[in-house]
Formats: sequence, structure tokens, C-alpha cells
Amino acid sequence: PVRPAQRSTHARTDHTQTREDAGDADDADADARERGRERAMDRRASASVGWSSSGVSARDFTADDFDVKRWINERTRGMVRDDAGARGGDLGVGASGWGVERALADVELKVQLLGEDLSMSLEERSREGVQRVPKALEEISSVERAVDRLYEEVRGIVVRLDDVEAESRTSVEALRQLDAAKTRMESAKETLQEANGLADLMAGIDSVFASGNIRSMSEALSRMKRGLAVVGEVPEFADGQDKVDAFEHKLEGIVRPALVTALESQNSTAARELRDVLRATGRDGALESTYAETRVTTRMLKEWKTRERDIAASASDNGASKHQNNVRLIEEFLKYCSDAIRSEITWCLATFPEDAAVLIPVSWCSLHATLESAMTDKLSTLPSTLLAPVRRAFETYVDEVGSALTKLANDSPSKAKADVVKGAIYDALMATVEPFIAVEQRYGEFELNTLRTELDAVVNIPEARSIATSDDLGSVAHNVLATLPKAIDIMSAAVNRCMEVTSGVETMSCIHAIESAMEHYVDLIALVLRDLREAAGLIDSNAASLKPNVTAAGEEFIRGSMSLLELLEAVPLAVLDFESKLRGKVLEIRKALRPALDGGAEFRESSKARSLIGLSVTAHASRSRKLCVFLDKVADAAAKHSLDSSIVPVGAEHMNALARSVEKFVYDALLGRVSLELKGIAKSEMWTAKPVESAYKLPTFSAYPQERVTNAGEYLLSLPQHLDNAHEETADGESKPAVASEAWIARIAEASADLLLKEVQSIRSLTEQGAAQLAADLEYFSNIVAALALAPPDALVAWRVCVGTPSGDYGTFARGTKSKSIDARVVNAVAAIRGIPLA
Repeated sequence: PVRPAQRSTHARTDHTQTREDAGDADDADADARERGRERAMDRRASASVGWSSSGVSARDFTADDFDVKRWINERTRGMVRDDAGARGGDLGVGASGWGVERALADVELKVQLLGEDLSMSLEERSREGVQRVPKALEEISSVERAVDRLYEEVRGIVVRLDDVEAESRTSVEALRQLDAAKTRMESAKETLQEANGLADLMAGIDSVFASGNIRSMSEALSRMKRGLAVVGEVPEFADGQDKVDAFEHKLEGIVRPALVTALESQNSTAARELRDVLRATGRDGALESTYAETRVTTRMLKEWKTRERDIAASASDNGASKHQNNVRLIEEFLKYCSDAIRSEITWCLATFPEDAAVLIPVSWCSLHATLESAMTDKLSTLPSTLLAPVRRAFETYVDEVGSALTKLANDSPSKAKADVVKGAIYDALMATVEPFIAVEQRYGEFELNTLRTELDAVVNIPEARSIATSDDLGSVAHNVLATLPKAIDIMSAAVNRCMEVTSGVETMSCIHAIESAMEHYVDLIALVLRDLREAAGLIDSNAASLKPNVTAAGEEFIRGSMSLLELLEAVPLAVLDFESKLRGKVLEIRKALRPALDGGAEFRESSKARSLIGLSVTAHASRSRKLCVFLDKVADAAAKHSLDSSIVPVGAEHMNALARSVEKFVYDALLGRVSLELKGIAKSEMWTAKPVESAYKLPTFSAYPQERVTNAGEYLLSLPQHLDNAHEETADGESKPAVASEAWIARIAEASADLLLKEVQSIRSLTEQGAAQLAADLEYFSNIVAALALAPPDALVAWRVCVGTPSGDYGTFARGTKSKSIDARVVNAVAAIRGIPLA
């Protein structure tokens, strides 16, 4: 084998030779490869002597889990086993030791030789790559030179093309001008020919029409129209278009009666021929109007009037019966129209297959436009309670008509544009539902009339005008209280009716009607309270003075009036519960109407867009936008669990006003006796009385409260007994207090003190005797108020102290009032009416 040092020397020699003699590079490369092959053969021969089964490969060292020790052991073990076999199976110690050393040396040699082979191979590959670089550079230079030559050739071709284009442009322009002249000459020739023919045609058009041949008339008019279009504005034919229009109108008058006859007799062949005549003269509209009037409108209108007469003849004078008959008339007629459109589509497809997709929608639009006024009048007379079955009839009818027209448009070989057919179908469906939509827009008005009628029947309490005892008043109070849940049920039924009649489209109108109904209910209860007030003789606590010969309600009405306080407590709870249920209904309506209100592409392409809801929403966009905003507002409030905004704010305010009216009634009932006794006391002559002059020295006595004041005080002291006896029976037969009597006693006591104080402040003059009497009255009444309430008003106490102070000591008293927390204004006012000068 060749030693590594020798191989390295040969490699350096080869590399030096390559650098020195580039011209002989190929021969040197061949010699180097030959010497490499010889050395490789020598190494393989030397390594294979006696150890052919233990070759070493570079692949042994490429594994990721390569283990040096394991690899050496495996190679050594195999070589020792082969050596023992060659010696006849002797694996003694000496033999084994000799075999291991030899195996290790041989493995080392093989590994060394493998490494040298790899180094030599890498060196040879590197040398070959370096040798190929000059050749590659030369090839690149050759390609670049070829590209430059090609670029020059292309540029020369472009220059020559530009020169050719400039030369040919002039020739092409001359040819174009020649072609334009030829075209104008041909046009002039055709115009002259048409003009000659048009002149002859106009001269003989009268004779054509005199012949009575409809087809000849149509062909002559068509030729005249084409001739006028070609000739243009020529003075000779200035009135040509007017003549054509006049003859077309004349032809239409001739064709229309024949077409009507053909349509009535269902002569398809004649109808098609006449259709072609109208189409040739551009009178497609005449075909549509004639077909609609003859085949649909006249026949269906006759059926409507027949049914209307039959129902009118069988109707009774009962208003409810008339309403039911109108509902039945509309339901049965819509069913008849639904059956008629299917049979009409079948005949029209057989007669006018290309025009059926437009003729049928136009005919149905004409029919319902003619019937709109009559159907609207019928619907306008119905109460809202009967509109639900009418809506169901219209919904079914619209769905059937829409499906039939859509299927017709998809199946028929129509020549009309898709947009025209789609527009005709929409117009037909809108005309179909227009009577109901017109009534639907007035739903709030109809619903309010229904609510008022039902509330008038519920709040009917004539006995309120003739009460005589507290039991009578209590009975009326319970009757009034019983109207509240009935009224709430009536308003809840209105919401359900709105969903049935309008599918929620008129939700806002319904809510406005409910608010107006709440106002009407409050007005009805106010009339009952007015009758009770007059029958019980209540005194208005806000009145400045009493009417002549007025009398206060006796104690027998106290318990009965307190029964009305149950209504005071029930009203806010009933309104809150009603609003909660109403909010839930509104959210249901929002969920159902949301697709229609959004009007997305998916909804517009679906059959729901042709439903009564979709048509109603589309017909009144502004109303729909307002409804959408309202529904979103309610949904946002519900999501935030906010109760700040009321759904029926106006109605809630009216119900709150009812609560205040009831409270005022009870307040006046409890305060009436006090008002009767104390009002006008400021004008009593007692305040200006002077001591009686006598020749004798008579004893003086302390002043006592006046009778009017003591009457008022004794009434106030009797209130707890009256109120504590006001009980109501529960469901299990037990009794419980009807009201919070302590709060009302304290409230009446404070109101009585304010009433007396107002009278005292109106006194104009006080003598010493009058001041003593007023002090006695105020002290008595203050004690009464203190016994019933927490404390008498400070102003009342101040007046009592001021009028009770002797006039001789009043100046000193006035100077010390600041330390006693007495209002200086009261001190000055008392001094003024007593005539006491203050320093």
C-alpha cells in the first residue's frame, strides 16, 4: 500500500503541474485519476487479505446513534471469530490475545485508509470544480456576446417596422375615407329608396285601411315606421309620425273588439294573431290592458258584486252579524281568486306562452286596484277583534298568488327581461295586499275604539251616585278595585291582538292606543270619584273657602274611603307587571320581525319577501325604520336589566295621576271635618272682643278653647279608633288592617295643624282678650297634634308662645326670642296684629 505522505506529495505535484501548464489540463487530470484508481486498488487488496468479512464502510459512521465502543467491539468480535475458525477452533488465551491485537490493528488500518480515500475524493472533486470555472466563464461570455448581437438585430427590425408603419398609415387613412364615402353613398341610396316607397305608402294607406284586412294594415304601418326611421327629419314627411300614431290608434280600435271577442270565447289562434298585430305596431300595452280587463277584471268584479248582493240579502240588522258577513265575504272571495289564478295561468300559458309571465301579474294588479276601494270600505267597518281571521285569509292568498306567479316566471319561455317580470310580480302582490295594509295603518285607531268600548263596559258603577253609608262607599271602592285587573287584561289582549292582526308591524300604534286607553280608564275612574265626592259631601282641602251651607262627610264614610287605598297600592304594581309582560311581547315581536326589518339579501331572495309581512314592511319604509329603532331600544334596556325607561310612559303617568286622585279623595275624606270646623275661623269676632265694662269688679277666668277648635280636636282624637276598625278579610277568612293607619293619622294631624296655622296667619287684629283666646286654642290644638304626630309644627308653637305673652312683657320677650329659637317674623307679625310697638 502507498503511504499517506507519498499520496500527499503526488497531489501537490499534480496541482502544481495544473497551474503551470493550463493547456495540458485534460491530460494531467486523466493521469491523476489513473494514479488514484491504482492506489485505491492497492489499498483494497491489502485490506482484504484474510479479513474479507469485516469491511469498513463510511455508512457505518452516518447513523445518529453511532457508538464508538460498540462499533469497535462488533468489528473485533467478528474478526476474532473468523481467525479462530481458520486455526481449527482453537480459542485459547494466547490465540485469543493475538487475534484481538491483530483485529484492532486491522480495524485501525481500515479506518485510516477509509479516511484517506475520503480526503482524496474530496480533493479530486475540488480540483475538477476549479478546472471547470474558466470554461464556464468563457461560455457565459459567449452567451452575453450572442445576446448583444440579438438585441442589435431586434432594434434594427423595430426601426424598419416603424418606417413601414409610417408609410402604410397614409394608405390606410385613404382606404378608410374611401370606405366611409361608400357607406354614406349606400345609406343615401337606401334613404332614397325608402323615401320613394314611403311616399307611395302614405298615399295609399287609406285604401289599405279601407280594405279591412288587419294584417295588411299592420304590415303597412310597420313599413311606414321603418321608412320614417330611415328618412329622418325630411320636410316632406314632417307630419309622418303624427299620421302613423293616428293610424296606429285607429288600428288598435279595430283590433281591440276582435281581441276581446277572441279572449272571451277562448279562441287561442285568433287571440295570438291579433296579439302579433298589436306587437308589430308597438302596442304591447294594449294587449296587457285588454287581456286584464277581459279575462280577469270584468269577470272577477262581477263575481264580487254577486257575492256582495247575496250576503247583503241574507244579512240581519244586527251589527255583529254584518261584520261577520263582511269577513266571510272577503275570505270566500280571496279563496275564489286563488283558484282562479291557477286556471288562468294554464290557459294563458297555452295561448301566450311568451307573454304569460307579464300578462298574469298585470291582470291581477288591475283586478285588485279596481277592488281596492270596495275591500277597504268593508275592512274599515270591522272591529279589531275580527281583523285576525281577515289577516290569515290575506296571508294565505298572498302566499298562493306569489308562489303561482314565481313558478310561472321560472317555467314560461318569456321574452321580457327578468327585471320587468320581477317588477310586475311585485306590483301584483302589492296591489293584492293594499286594502289590508291600508287598514293595518289605521290599526291604532281601530284598537283604541275597541279598548274604549270594553273599558266602558267594565267601569260601569252607577251606584257611586247614591251612596248613603260607609258600607255603600266600601262596596263601590271594591267595585272600582275590581276594574283594575280587568282593565289590565283588556290592554294585554290588545297586544296579543296586534301580533295576530299586524304580526307586530303596528306595535308602536298599538302602544299609543294602550296609552290612550289608560287615559280613558283614568277618566272613567275620575268620574266615579267625582260622583262619590258629591254623594259623600267631601270638602276639597285645596279650596280657599267653603261653599255656603256645606256639610262635611260624617265618620260613617271614613272606613269606606279607606278601602280606596287598596287601589292606591294596586295601581303601581299592576302597571309594573303589565310593562314586564309587554316588554316580553315586544322582544318576541323583534325576534320575528328582525329579518324583514333588516331587509338583507338573503331575506329579499327568499319567499318571505313576498309574504304579507315583507310587503307591509317594504311599503312603508319610514314607519319600519322607526319601529326598528324602538324595538332595538327595548331590547337594549332588557339586556341591561334597566327599568328606568317605561314602554308606556304616557300611560304610566296617567295611572300615577289616578293614584294621586285616589289619595286626594281619601285625604279630603279624612280631613273634611277639620276643614269644616277650622276654615273661616280667622274672620271670627272673637279675636277683636274686648272685656265687658261693668260698675262692679268681676272676677276673671282663664280662656278655654273654642267649640270649633275642640270639635276638630275631638274628631282627630277619634281617627285612630275609626282607622283601627278598618279591616279586610283575607282568603282564609282572617282579617288584617286595610291600611297603615298610623301614617295616615300623623299625616292628617299635620295637615290639620297647617290648616289652623294658615287661618291664624290670616287674622288681622288681636285684642288682649282675643290673644288669650287664641293662645288657649293653639295650646289645645298643639297638644292634640303632639298626641297624634311626632311634634306640632314649629310655626304653630311660635304663634302659641307669642300670643300667650302679656302685652306688657312683649318687648322684653321679643328681645330674648333669639335664644329661644323663635322665628323673628312670627314675633313681628304677632306684635303687629296686637298693636304692640317694638323698639
